[in-house]
Amino acid sequence: MKQEIIPFIRSKDYKFIKDIGQGGLGKTYLIEDELIGEQFVCKKYIPMYDEHKELYYDHFVEEIKLLHLLYHVNVVRVFNFYLYPAHRTGYILMEYVDGKIISDYIASNPHRIDDIFVQVIGGFRHLEEHNILHRDIRPENLMVSNEGYLKIIDFGFGKKVLLNEDFDKSISLNWRYPVPQDFSQKIYSYATEIYFVGKLFEELLTENGITGFAHRGILEKMLPSNPDLRIGSFFELDRLIIQGGSPGLEFTEGEKKIYRNFAVDVSKIYSKIETSAQYVKEPAQIIKLLDEVYENSMLETAVQNVQSISRCFIKGAYYYNNSAEIVVDDMAAFLKMIKGMSPERQKIIINNLWQRLDRLPRYTDEVYSEDDDLPF
Repeated sequence: MKQEIIPFIRSKDYKFIKDIGQGGLGKTYLIEDELIGEQFVCKKYIPMYDEHKELYYDHFVEEIKLLHLLYHVNVVRVFNFYLYPAHRTGYILMEYVDGKIISDYIASNPHRIDDIFVQVIGGFRHLEEHNILHRDIRPENLMVSNEGYLKIIDFGFGKKVLLNEDFDKSISLNWRYPVPQDFSQKIYSYATEIYFVGKLFEELLTENGITGFAHRGILEKMLPSNPDLRIGSFFELDRLIIQGGSPGLEFTEGEKKIYRNFAVDVSKIYSKIETSAQYVKEPAQIIKLLDEVYENSMLETAVQNVQSISRCFIKGAYYYNNSAEIVVDDMAAFLKMIKGMSPERQKIIINNLWQRLDRLPRYTDEVYSEDDDLPF
């Protein structure tokens, strides 16, 4: 069947509210869609110097591609875009963050630095999960809304991570903080982003005289100039935050029993895990996968396909014990409990389960033997 072009009515008018700013590669305006009564940020690609118009147009298109991959409360959201390749220009319509840059916000609200730190790590963890490096970490690119939500903005230098990528552009940026040893090796990775986020918070603590920061131990793991001594991923940072716990988050003895019954069964599934394998990271995704398994096993005493459970928690290669038994009633009780909990409590439960799996043996590039259980 021949693919047809579907014509759209492209003309749409917005009400101009105010200028927001002028950068080297474009202008930013606040506009309003009067039909729905919503305001948006409109970023227009119009470089300050004509000779840059052709040079950086592809970077503008790349920024749109990156933003379309992202949907997270701590990352600015893109709603629409208009590109005019023949004229090497275009517009992006984005979420309007009515608030302050992070340094100004913390100066006025030093008591909120713990929560803002957790939100920043959550936002960058989302970028990491989508293989995106921001590459321009500075206070001006971290906004806090009037409602207290942290938003990572400005992906003009962002890049999708590829193998053998050349990071010269990252290294040549005019960085606000002393550069780490990564740069002498021409490396720019998630560990590098962790360093710059750490330096930003170190500056916020110093400038505002904050001494009661709850995550100082975690921050120290972010600051070494030597990447070998620095924590390597935002996922690991998020786990450290979860392990630190939150005041007032307690679990009943009944909830603990439900968790343990199911967690003991799950940890018996895997015999060893390949070192490059990753955990399924979002509680919502784990719940969705477990729901599918339960639907196919709800009339049984035990889950018939153990491998279907193993895939709910690990992405990658591992060896599993086909004789392991998952009691369907235990899984049902676990699902009912975790679905009724807040996202914060869900994360604590899943992190506890990961800690059990952390203790299992790891292997690298082993040759398969017929005497072993099957690897998946």
